[in-house]
Amino acid sequence: MANYAIARMEKRRLGEVTAICNHHERLKEKYKSNPDIDLTRSHLNFHLVEPDGMYRPIVLGKIEEAGAKMRKDSIVMQDCLVAATPDWINAKSDEEQAEFFRHAFEYFREHYRIENIVSAVVHLDEANPHMHICFVPLTEDNRLSSKEVIGGPAGLKKFQTDFYEHMAEKYPDLSRGIPKSITHRKHLPTYLYKQAAELHEHYEEIVKAIDDIGLINNSQKKEAAVALLGRYAPEMAQMSNQMKITDKHIDSLEKQIESLKKNVSSKTDEIWDQAKEIEKLKANVWELKHTQEKLEKQIKRIPPEVLKQMAEDEKKRRRESRER
Repeated sequence: MANYAIARMEKRRLGEVTAICNHHERLKEKYKSNPDIDLTRSHLNFHLVEPDGMYRPIVLGKIEEAGAKMRKDSIVMQDCLVAATPDWINAKSDEEQAEFFRHAFEYFREHYRIENIVSAVVHLDEANPHMHICFVPLTEDNRLSSKEVIGGPAGLKKFQTDFYEHMAEKYPDLSRGIPKSITHRKHLPTYLYKQAAELHEHYEEIVKAIDDIGLINNSQKKEAAVALLGRYAPEMAQMSNQMKITDKHIDSLEKQIESLKKNVSSKTDEIWDQAKEIEKLKANVWELKHTQEKLEKQIKRIPPEVLKQMAEDEKKRRRESRER
């Protein structure tokens, strides 16, 4: 089976920076939306570049120091994720994992200037080790320009190739992923897996609560059922849209397999490994779809107006909790 070094890059506007900081730097007390985070292991996380405060003032400070102009809709930060095939990275010792991320970090240090890096933190408190690197896209002549620093779609493609070549120098057993131009790959949002997993974990509770809502003479039990359902109402209310995303992703994976057959003339072992990886991912997505369908069948038993009100109430509660 092929193993991959994974690198992704997202553009962030100023309004997103604080939330990114809270997540990357583990500043929240709870992470209900991300059950993969085990805060009892967060002390194992470590920095290669440690921020001296919150991201927002650091970002604004770097822009001001450069004398760069910033619009309301400017991309002020690039948010990068570095990871690897789970089985491959998890088979390594703690020191070997640390060395992998240090080597990956050198690529960003060389290409995006160390003085522009806001933070580089390795997370070991989730199922799969990974690193987040955030930097301000300032040009050599101190202009704020994500388009120029990254290079648009062509630049992102070059980034993937260059990053792979950098990693393969030290880890020759890693493979280059298939370019998006060939596979037309669309990533399935990780929140779908996390939400489905959390709802599935409490499936029996949810089913019982839905049954108890119908009780006429036991108001105490009915109130308890409504309270339990309310905790998961926003995620349950989104289930139909989530199903549509999953269906589209399955179609996308099927197209990837067909694209491999059409675009690759010589079927090397590596290409076959990549095809197997896509098939494996497709099987995982089918499993997700099965879980979602099972949940959706039960959720449809809740009167739509009741579910909508519960979802709105829970969203309001979460918003107020974040603001406190």
